Amino acid sequence: MPKYQCYRKDCAKIRSDFSLFLNRRRPPRYEGNDFCSDACLRAHCQGEMVGKWRRLQHDKSRTFPRPKLGTILMQTAFVTRDQLDQAMKLQSENKEGRIGEWLLRLGFVEEHQITTALATQFGLPLINLNNAAVKTDAVRIIPGKVAKCSGLIPVGFDDSQTSLRVALSAPVNFHTQEAIRRMVHKGIVAYIGDQSAINRLLEQWYEPEDLDLSNVPTFTTVEDLVEVGNEIIATAINRRAVDIQAELVQDFIWVRLDFPSESHHYFFRFLPPASRHQELTKDSPMAVGFESGS
Repeated sequence: MPKYQCYRKDCAKIRSDFSLFLNRRRPPRYEGNDFCSDACLRAHCQGEMVGKWRRLQHDKSRTFPRPKLGTILMQTAFVTRDQLDQAMKLQSENKEGRIGEWLLRLGFVEEHQITTALATQFGLPLINLNNAAVKTDAVRIIPGKVAKCSGLIPVGFDDSQTSLRVALSAPVNFHTQEAIRRMVHKGIVAYIGDQSAINRLLEQWYEPEDLDLSNVPTFTTVEDLVEVGNEIIATAINRRAVDIQAELVQDFIWVRLDFPSESHHYFFRFLPPASRHQELTKDSPMAVGFESGS
């Protein structure tokens, strides 16, 4: 008779099909791993969510040695030193925006010139989205809210159909790419595309409500994050999900609950205390965060 060992690190329990039958159900799996009980599932999920959050904050604080965008733009003769200095001054005075955005506002560069420089900066190939034939099956893999907050649009698959091709706007967040790869169970092949073209394609391929981030439930602290994890597990158990996946994408939690015939997606957004306009409630946070079935 098959036996199942609990995946939680501090648990050594082993359950059989017979014991699961007596219990009338098996706890949902978390990222494909089995657990002996709902309690072990909750404990593992809490630890995973907090651990991912801390790793994300650590990754944000890291810097990588790359050539500066302004330097690349000067080397390619797209801008002069005086133009770059003017843009940097406005950026400093206003304390907002990226240097490419200010150069564009001032009319010193065209958008595609910035995109070309970004491709050089991050070592990624360019994609001309005006000629790209976006595949419907590719778009369906990534929910609109994830595409919106990540600044990307799925465009198709590689020749083997094992990797998803995505067009990104900058800055390129490699943590986000890895999180999406785990959620969609496919590799990610990234290209750099014009921001305006990505925005246009998002509006073309997704419904407005799919891109609306204003009503996404929020969390502010790590303690809130633990509550989110508890609500996810409770919903998965009550609705008899068979598997749970959760990833941090930018400042969002993207959760997927898999059922025998469909998957449901949920979203929670991090907002600093000063910016928070709504609270997670214990009544029905999942209903507010519901995205779609697929």
